Amino acid sequence: MSTLLLPTTLVGSYPQPDWLIDREMLTSQMPPRTRLLKLWRVAPEWLEEAQDDAALIAIGDQERAGIDIVTDGEVRRESYSNQFATALEGIDLDNPGSRISRTGTKVPVPRVVGKIRRKHAVNVRDITTSIGWVRAALVPARDSSAEGIFTTSSSGRTPGMRTSARPTPF
Repeated sequence: MSTLLLPTTLVGSYPQPDWLIDREMLTSQMPPRTRLLKLWRVAPEWLEEAQDDAALIAIGDQERAGIDIVTDGEVRRESYSNQFATALEGIDLDNPGSRISRTGTKVPVPRVVGKIRRKHAVNVRDITTSIGWVRAALVPARDSSAEGIFTTSSSGRTPGMRTSARPTPF
């Protein structure tokens, strides 16, 4: 870790390259809460490699800018919210629920159909792949973000649950 008094880092998502994601589709709606594979411009068999390339570009840009704690920029995500929720057991990915967004439009959201359990580690590939690149580049620190329970629970729909029953920040 850096011994600098005030190390710098990137806060938020790094913009995905236009060759990777359909930006017009992404910006024409609320961030997806369910899988939206049609956002990706790369064929499914090449998507992981293309996402890795985009992450390398994001890391390289930060290194050139002198950032102390670099991140992969979350370029592998369709959105912050859906990456975690779609990795859980108890979520029906094929039949999403819906709710009214803050813009007043109906949007698809993860639908809870059973006990919520983690199927596998989430973000491990993002972190370990980026750590390998970061170590190779001799950058001392790495950062990653993960969605918390409040964001996850307030971004989904449980049949029969009143909207007011969602957790509140206080």
